[in-house]
Amino acid sequence: MKRLLPILFSLIFLRGYAQQSVEHLNFMGRTIDGSSELFISFLEERGFVKNNELESSDSFIGKFANEIVTLTLLTSPKTKTVCKVIVYFPEYQDWVDLKSDYFKKKRLYQSKYLLTDSFEFLSFPYDEGDGYEMRAVAQDKCKFVSFFKVSGGHIGVEICSKFCIKVTYEDDYNIKVARSELQSQAFDDI
Repeated sequence: MKRLLPILFSLIFLRGYAQQSVEHLNFMGRTIDGSSELFISFLEERGFVKNNELESSDSFIGKFANEIVTLTLLTSPKTKTVCKVIVYFPEYQDWVDLKSDYFKKKRLYQSKYLLTDSFEFLSFPYDEGDGYEMRAVAQDKCKFVSFFKVSGGHIGVEICSKFCIKVTYEDDYNIKVARSELQSQAFDDI
């Protein structure tokens, strides 16, 4: 029994240490962890206003990186753990301006984070310079996207089919929690 007690305390200590060592991604200086209620309070303190609410997401309007944006907060279905923050910058009507803003934001993120991958092309039947670039964007044939590896997760900067720049912050640990909860929920349904 005397030998068992130290082993038990060691296991409890190691389990607690392992839970504390999980790194989470930061968004606007705050880690993406905890319940959605806490994160929503943080956003509201920063001036964001709730725009829409669904089962596993909340939408806000506010100021981010000196621009008025729409922000979507994605959460796990059961514990409502924040796993992803998506920022939609203002829309563009013109390809030249949209492309220019993409490269400006890519350079901004690249000055702070490690660029791991980047793709910039239009898919068939579209080519840059053909005058149909915005049609390519609308039909999701525009693949201008850059991925950044950061402590605790990933950031993606891309031109999205909404004619704007979309920046996605995905927390590695919490996305696993969300996937596990979704799988559990599907299992419970069947």
